[in-house]
Amino acid sequence: MQTSNAQRKHMILGQLYTNDITDKRILQAMAEIPREPFLPENLRGAAYADEDLDVGNGRYIMAPLTFAKLLDLAEITPNDRILNIGCMTGYTTAILARLGAHVVGVDSDTSAIIQARTHMQRLSITNINLQPVSSMADGYAMSAPYNVIVIQGAIGFISPTLASQLAIGGRLVTVRNVARRSDTPVGLGKGLLVTRHHTLQYREHFDASCAILPGFEQPTGFTF
Repeated sequence: MQTSNAQRKHMILGQLYTNDITDKRILQAMAEIPREPFLPENLRGAAYADEDLDVGNGRYIMAPLTFAKLLDLAEITPNDRILNIGCMTGYTTAILARLGAHVVGVDSDTSAIIQARTHMQRLSITNINLQPVSSMADGYAMSAPYNVIVIQGAIGFISPTLASQLAIGGRLVTVRNVARRSDTPVGLGKGLLVTRHHTLQYREHFDASCAILPGFEQPTGFTF
């Protein structure tokens, strides 16, 4: 059985690098922070699989390649303030904390936020603020505006409340859900980059299979 270090190296070389993820900061962050501790024990053997992992209660951790592609789209700088929506137990927050100046991580699962805080202490990561929220679709206005917003999951819409939290010139990255069956939250989607100037500008990029984040299901009548 491969060791964690060998599995991470295979993920970097076999999944990310071969799919044009060449930003050294992204590769280094994902090589240095193991995914296993952030997962339920029964899923740790699949930590580096190229697929979304079902962690229970309708929640999924995004596939490494999908997450890396979103990071690449976001073009995060060391001075950026970042909002991480759907942070769960903190893996995505830990990666983002290596890339930007400060990260606010939010999730509707309070127990996951408690675990995330423990993981941040374990990793000695201090440039973060982890908060439970009742609605992930509404972001976290208290610390807005953000240079970058990263949504860890697919979406059917972006609320005006969340859009207003993106700074002028800021970037929001996520996966826009295109189609899914009624019996599963996982569906086909497109990697989405949203930039804010005077208005929001939407641009689709890569194909992705990703689970919809609870609260981001498309309202009746909404279109991008």
